[in-house]
Amino acid sequence: MSAVGLEDGRRAENRWLIGGLVAVAIVFVGQLAGGLVRADEPSYLAKVETCLTERSTAFDAMVGDPVALSADRGALRTSVGGNGVTVALGGSESDARRIFGDYEAVGSPGARLEQRRKVVFLWDQPPTGEQRDFMVLCTLDAQE
Repeated sequence: MSAVGLEDGRRAENRWLIGGLVAVAIVFVGQLAGGLVRADEPSYLAKVETCLTERSTAFDAMVGDPVALSADRGALRTSVGGNGVTVALGGSESDARRIFGDYEAVGSPGARLEQRRKVVFLWDQPPTGEQRDFMVLCTLDAQE
């Protein structure tokens, strides 16, 4: 093989190498940009707060309830149809089970205490179906 043939082969290899590196760089930049977009997504607690705000339902930051404050994703206090409710957002279903169990251990909440996947509700009074449905709707994202 002549020197000219070797040079042509190397140029072809270099083109493939550069093309591959450009492709890897494009994928990397795409992944980085995708990660930055997801990083701006609101927290689950913020999503619940937005839902309540959109439905003209006031809420308060959680204070004075160590069980709710221990929830990995946060907690808040609101009232639906005159029935107060503490909403604790577990980081996982096992975290929600822990919160549920902690509430059971400190009192006898009975029908006032509910767990929906990663979300725990502690109502002041047993909720009506409408009250329950309202809160389940506003916490759908947090249940995932």
